[in-house]
Amino acid sequence: MKYLQHIKKADLFGVNYKPKITLNEHEQQSVLGGCITIALYSICFAYFLYVIVQWQIGKILPGTSTISRAVNYQEFTYNHTDLFELQYWRYNPAFMDPFDPQNIVLLPIAFVFMDGTIIETKNLLTNETKISEVLNARNIKMDSLKLVQNVDSQLKSDTPPQQEVLITLVACNEKYLNEGQKCANQTDITRFWEQGVQYIGFWLNLNQFNIYTKQIETVKKKIYISFEETSNLNGQFILKPVQLTTDDGFLFENINVSNFISDASILTATTSKDYLKKMLGLQTYFSIFLRIDPIIEQVQVTYPKLGQVLAEVGSISSTLLMIRVIIILVNQHILDERIIKRIIKMQHPFLQLDKEPKLNLNKLKPQAKQKLIITEIIYDIIKIQNFLEHRFGKLALSDSDSRISDSESSIIRIVPHQNVRYKSVG
Repeated sequence: MKYLQHIKKADLFGVNYKPKITLNEHEQQSVLGGCITIALYSICFAYFLYVIVQWQIGKILPGTSTISRAVNYQEFTYNHTDLFELQYWRYNPAFMDPFDPQNIVLLPIAFVFMDGTIIETKNLLTNETKISEVLNARNIKMDSLKLVQNVDSQLKSDTPPQQEVLITLVACNEKYLNEGQKCANQTDITRFWEQGVQYIGFWLNLNQFNIYTKQIETVKKKIYISFEETSNLNGQFILKPVQLTTDDGFLFENINVSNFISDASILTATTSKDYLKKMLGLQTYFSIFLRIDPIIEQVQVTYPKLGQVLAEVGSISSTLLMIRVIIILVNQHILDERIIKRIIKMQHPFLQLDKEPKLNLNKLKPQAKQKLIITEIIYDIIKIQNFLEHRFGKLALSDSDSRISDSESSIIRIVPHQNVRYKSVG
């Protein structure tokens, strides 16, 4: 049965014996302590509910970390969404629309480059192009777009080659017209260039992560670019990619990874309108290269889990419950006063404590407090035992002790040491 004893010693839920203060009291408690306890636990519980609600509706901000690093390969494909939108700014309703399919002055053409070579030329103006209410002009966009950043495309054949797109506005050329489209005559072209300052509104549809809704939202970055008949505005939009890793698990990890374009840096320069003629065979008034930045931002978003929320509540609750130290001291003082008064009453049974002057009671308290010391208690018990031995003899005490003892009793009998000297009781 020894192994049962070892198992018994492993019990972490053992309890100590607590002598009672009175028949119904194990501890000294007070109304003040009860009121403060109820108030503190009510505040802690209310704060717990508040934090849980804030956590569930996403008002507790997640932890975020961001690092930037260079990568050799990235790919972004736009099929159902548009990376960009392009419009002519008709700030005067009387101005001509250069993108009128029946009277085209400027033709928007996209050139797709793969490793520096043109592989596709696409007219972005269609007969179904809708007129936008924003600038009162036709909204030019690219139905499908693929951009690839691959610095090692010539060294590795297992990855797609570098792919970039050049968006241009060129003088209307019948070679690139779709069915049903016509170029404007020279009179209308001259009238277009003389009607005022020419502006193009260029929208980039970028993405941002909303930490509250946990959704990737589209944000339009609007850029107004002026151009003129005698020159070409040449620019580059270097698109900044983001690799987002979110962990929104309730108790354990729940990892989601997404990639998107979050911003763009813009570089522009003014050149001759014949600047790109040798490469494209066309006069250009506006040309923008779209390419991916090789520096990627890796963003880690970690939402608080249940354990972290409970730890926050626990830390605040522990701070609030430090007030209990004051209440414990108050209750300890009350208990000491109660016991001291009882000891004084035992020592002076004919003394009326309620009518006794406070000065006299204060003189009796030091002697009463001395009786609360454990060594004094043991000393008094030894004196009683010594008296009984002298009065009735050791044999009578031993016989009485044997009748009340039990083989499994854990009662400690106090036996005076033979070298202890006792004071006479009288």
